[in-house]
This record gives sequence, C-alpha cells and structure tokens, in this order.
Amino acid sequence: MMRSVPGTFLLCLLTFLSVEKGSAQPAFQWNILADLELSAGGEKSHFYYNEIDQDNRDLRVGVAQLNAIGKLILNPGWTVNARLLLERDKGKKLERFVVPQLNIQWLSKKRNLGITAGSFTNPFGAFNEQQLSIDRTFVGLPLAYSYYVNISDQIGFVENLGDVAEINIDGAKQWGTTNLYYGGYSTGAMCSFNIKPGKINWKIALVSGAPNLQKRFTDPLHFGLISRLKLQPVYFWEQGISFSHGSFLRASEKSGSIEDLRAFRQTLVGTDLKLGVGFLEFSGELIAAFYKTPAFLEADNLFDPETLGEPLKLFNYAAYADVKYEFSFLPGMYLAYRIDRLGFGENTRSNSGNWDNNVWRHSLAAGYRITPWLLTRVAVSTQMVENKPWDKTQRTFRLVLTAHY
Repeated sequence: MMRSVPGTFLLCLLTFLSVEKGSAQPAFQWNILADLELSAGGEKSHFYYNEIDQDNRDLRVGVAQLNAIGKLILNPGWTVNARLLLERDKGKKLERFVVPQLNIQWLSKKRNLGITAGSFTNPFGAFNEQQLSIDRTFVGLPLAYSYYVNISDQIGFVENLGDVAEINIDGAKQWGTTNLYYGGYSTGAMCSFNIKPGKINWKIALVSGAPNLQKRFTDPLHFGLISRLKLQPVYFWEQGISFSHGSFLRASEKSGSIEDLRAFRQTLVGTDLKLGVGFLEFSGELIAAFYKTPAFLEADNLFDPETLGEPLKLFNYAAYADVKYEFSFLPGMYLAYRIDRLGFGENTRSNSGNWDNNVWRHSLAAGYRITPWLLTRVAVSTQMVENKPWDKTQRTFRLVLTAHY
C-alpha cells in the first residue's frame, strides 16, 4: 500500500529521532481511565450552568468518559504525547470522541528548557493541570470553567442569552461561552523555562485564539498568547501568576457585516495558590476577565452598529477557594469544601445593570482510594444565581468511580 507524503515524512522524522546518536531505544507507555457516574440534579439544572443535562436530572448511572493516554519516548530528549477521549456530549449521550492532546515535546539535556508543539494543556492557572479526573478533588469544575456567560464566540454579547434570548445559528441554540474552555487544551507552540528547578518555572505559548474559544481551528484563524509564572518560595507554598490575550469571534451566518472578526478579544489575568500544612491543603484561583465584544440585538436580529466600530468593554471575575483534609487514620481518604464565585461588572451602554447574573456555589466532596487503581469520589453542590428564579434549584449530586491503569 502506498503511503501518503505527510505520513511518510512523519515516519522518517520519528525514525531519525529514535536512532539519534547515543539515544535509547524508543519506548511506549500507555494508560487507560474510565469514569462510571451516578448523578442527579435540581429542577433547574442545565449543562450550561451546573454540568447536569436538563433532560437527565433524575437519578442516572452510566459511563461518563473513557480515556486512553499514550506517550512515545523516542529518546531522552523527544517525546510524543496523545490522549483519546470518548465522553458525554454536553452531558447527554456517550458519543463525543475527540483527541484533546496530540503533541511532540523536546527537552534539553539539563531539563531546563522545553518546547512543545501541537495540542497541549493550556498553561493558564493551576486548574488546567488537573485534566484527568484522578487529579481532581471535586467532581465538578469551578464556575470559570463550567458556567456559560452571555458572550458567544459567534455573535458576541447578548442580554439573557440562552435561557431567555433564544438565537439559533446553523441549527444550534446559542448559550455563550465559559471564561476558559472546560477542555483545558490549546493548540500551538509552547516554551517552558525551568529557571530554578523546584522554585521558578515559566511557560509561554502562542496558541489558536483566546481560552474561551472552544474550536481550535476557526474561520478566521485566531491567535492568542498565554503565559504562567510558577513560584515555590518554600516547600509548602506554590504561587502562580497567569496572563492570556487573544481574539475569539468566529465567522457565522450572522457575521457578514463585520469586517475584522479578530478585533474582538478576551484578556485574562489570574493568580493561583496552594498551601499545604500537615494533613490540610488550601488552594484556589482568582481570575479577572476583560472582553472587547460586539453586541447582538435579538429583537432586530443584527449587531448593534455602535459596537462594531467601538467594541463593548465588559468585565467579570471568578474566584474559588478549596479546603481539603486527608485523614491520617485512613490513608487515601479525604474531605473537602469549595466556595465558588462568579461576578459581573456593569454594562455601561445599558441601564440593565450587570451584564450577567452573579453566581455563588458551595460544594462538599469526599474521596477514597480503594486500591492503587480504583478511586471513588462523591460531591454535592448548591448554586445561587442573582435575579433568577433558580435559588436552591440547581443542586447537584455526583458519585464517580474511576478505574485507571
């Protein structure tokens, strides 16, 4: 069978790297991970607000996701990383198959410089490092990564988007975007500088758009810059400082009147913290988001012309704090509490007040590592949304059994 030119080139490249002078034999490492979940949600639960599908609010059990993670170590300097994922599509059926991670990574001999190209974990903040469920204390994601706000990546800002303003594009109802896409992966190139091993690390990446953009390759092709400085002043204290800036508005059937879609951007500034004291751990993040976006008028079915020449400037912030206690008398068991907040600034071009509804969420979780390859976690949460009839009706219960090898 004749090989394609790109396939032949890739094969030759991998062969060359694997037989580089002085290199070890290539080695392949792989892991699998599966989540079996029992869940239930309150009366007003919805995937876009609390990750529970509105048609599956009653007690439900089933496989939530399946993962295959692979690493091909070509030699001490070069590695190919991949992750295959089958998960529920927006909390519904187990039918969404994606390849969220596929990259090639080079590390210098002293391990103080690394370069990654392809699809990799978004370096912004600390939570994105917890891509797999076994890395997470809680079952659900923080609000910054899971709550969809009134800004769409196809039409920009719309008042009361989703639950009140019903706008369909290409047959799909618009629900806005999260501040950071919950998948946590970016596509592009990243440099990592291990400035002082164990003390100072800096990552900077050129990627395809802002972190709220869910599609990696869009029309037009977007660009973004993400950076994180990680500091560890002492062994029990980690501190991160992150920055992100990129464009997010992609072409749609309604964007013909916009000359430059890349003029609309999102900027994120954040800091994350982790403190460990004995069996107690404190962690959290604070993220400020700034948008330059057009406004879409539902009643007129067109963009507000004023915001095309001078974009609407909107601000919100997200913050969460976790407290986790591990039991000394029962290794592998923990109890945790999270308080989560999403707050919005005013829409200065409207008398409607804040441009979205402020949210509070409280969560409790417990976990136990039954065996080295079997982990169980249970979490409950309650959510309050200002100026919405949703008070205490977006509760969640989630029990997850994770098997991994």
